[in-house]
Amino acid sequence: MKTHLIPVHFAGGSAVTENLRVFFMALFVSLFCVSGLAQSKIDSFERALPAATGNKRAELLYQLSWEYRFSDKEKALRYGEEGLQLGKSLKDTAAIASSLNSLSETYLNFGDYDLAEKITREELPYARALLPLSKNLLGALTRLGTIHYRRGKLDSALVYQLEVQREAEKIKKPEIIGVATLNLGLTYMDLKRFDEALQYYNAALQAFQTIHFSAGIGACYVNIAETLRSQKKYEAALEAALKGETVLRQSGNKLHLGYLYGIMADVYTALKNTPKRLEYAQKALSLAEENKDELSVSQNQAKLGRIFLEKGDLDKAKTYFDASLQLAEKTQHKSMLLENYTLLRDWHLLRGEFEQANLFDEKYRSGMDSVFNVQMAEKVADSRTKYETEKKEAEIARQKLELLNQRLWIFGLFGGLTALVVLGLFFYYRARQHQKAELAAAVIREQRLGLNAVIEAQESERKRIAKDLHDGIAQELVALKLGFDALGRRIGKVAPEETARFVELNAQLDTSCTEVRNIAHVMMPPTLEQHGLAPSLELLLRNTAQPAGLQVRFDSRDLPDQLDEKTQIGLYRILQELLNNVVKHARATKVLIEVYLAGNQLIMRVEDDGQGFDFETARQKGTMGVLNILSRVSTLGGEFYSERAMPQGTVSVVRVPVDGRR
Repeated sequence: MKTHLIPVHFAGGSAVTENLRVFFMALFVSLFCVSGLAQSKIDSFERALPAATGNKRAELLYQLSWEYRFSDKEKALRYGEEGLQLGKSLKDTAAIASSLNSLSETYLNFGDYDLAEKITREELPYARALLPLSKNLLGALTRLGTIHYRRGKLDSALVYQLEVQREAEKIKKPEIIGVATLNLGLTYMDLKRFDEALQYYNAALQAFQTIHFSAGIGACYVNIAETLRSQKKYEAALEAALKGETVLRQSGNKLHLGYLYGIMADVYTALKNTPKRLEYAQKALSLAEENKDELSVSQNQAKLGRIFLEKGDLDKAKTYFDASLQLAEKTQHKSMLLENYTLLRDWHLLRGEFEQANLFDEKYRSGMDSVFNVQMAEKVADSRTKYETEKKEAEIARQKLELLNQRLWIFGLFGGLTALVVLGLFFYYRARQHQKAELAAAVIREQRLGLNAVIEAQESERKRIAKDLHDGIAQELVALKLGFDALGRRIGKVAPEETARFVELNAQLDTSCTEVRNIAHVMMPPTLEQHGLAPSLELLLRNTAQPAGLQVRFDSRDLPDQLDEKTQIGLYRILQELLNNVVKHARATKVLIEVYLAGNQLIMRVEDDGQGFDFETARQKGTMGVLNILSRVSTLGGEFYSERAMPQGTVSVVRVPVDGRR
């Protein structure tokens, strides 16, 4: 069990580790925030508070909340909440950031990680807004790293710690850089990446030595010694520990000295030097008791009990085990409880007291099961999130690939439509020359049938292509995305320098997937089948006009409950063409769409405030978009007209018969 790391802010692993991380959290935050106040000073702030107003009152509320964050949760939250509300009413960014800072610290100190993380994320934009005059951002990022560390999410904790180091390097203060670097070393230590941990510990040591910061120097030696011990480099670990002992004894830092003695006891255990092992374990216990550090006391009592158990002194071993278990139960520290259960189980086995041994074994198994269940629940939640993310990314990748094929189909469809229109016009004029009066109606009817056939063929092809996008290439893209991600993870382990390139390629793949999805939706919008005409038209309006910077408004009323598919698709395609004209030619700032029922007529009205558009001139020129609109209106048996709006703009109206009357 790991017991001697000296962390900065982040807590996890053993009980001693957690105490040290909290200690250095306070050290880290003290580099940016108000220093601790004497109780008399706090009392003077509380006396001054009733008469204070405005920004002065907001500052007093923050300072009081900050000072109570460890000792009195109720007061810390009450002052923090009042300061937050006052800061928002004053629109004071610094007051808001400071209040959120003290609130999140309070929740973190009292173990509510969810609220601590939620409030810290709310604090981030305010902290960034205060740069470079404020150090709030460093505290917020460090806190997020702490929360992820305590939840066992070391990889995400490392991301935040790296960002803290980048921000610390901008400040260029050795004490801040040293603490941030020491944090990184601790996380690499927990990830079992010992060489990298030593690299960061030594960098932090150099930073602290330049300013003669004894607390930081001692912490570095303690962690260097623990890392070397973990690498089984016991002589080197002992050398670092002795250097640390000198620094800590000179500075009077009994807290860290106690942790260091615990490490030295473990080193002497590995070196099979029992007298020295016992000596330093007793020293560690004595300092822990002097420091009133209950968790460290419990750990060192268990360590001494194990020493006497190995020496065969069962009575002394039992005394230490019982005392350690009593403190572990008082602090409710899970790992210490489990360790004491195993030690007492072994003690009773040596005494032949199998019933008592079985009792402690059952307690140990029950405790391990509860820890396992919590860890599994977290892993399942993380895995589900990753699965959903990868699924969406794969869908986007599939759609981008399909986009390449879709463009070819679009060009072919438009080419075929043009040829059909030209052929229809040719026969129309030829028949008109022979039997102008008699065959006029037949020619018109033939044209309508031809247009119907073309449009139906086009829509049928659109459906087929959209289905192929979904059922065919989608699955291939899913496989491609999964394979790409798996390859990226392997490359990231083997060649970390290539990670950035894989991220860039992944982003390109995501962009292509988005384009494929957009084309699939244009070919056959899924909202028509799922939600009906009005929601589909509104979504089309917003997706087309809003990216162009236009203000949009959509009104629908009294629409029939059921509309045939041909009418819905026809109106949808007509609105597509009208909106394209507005975006490309009108130079408008606003667009209004109205869809409503008047008698047996379904009316769609499109109005913009642009420079106007002459549809009649465009029709005479044979503009494809206008011809498409008129053709679809004709196949629906409806009417279309367009006119200039007052004082400027264009109004276009489509009338289509419903209820089967055309």
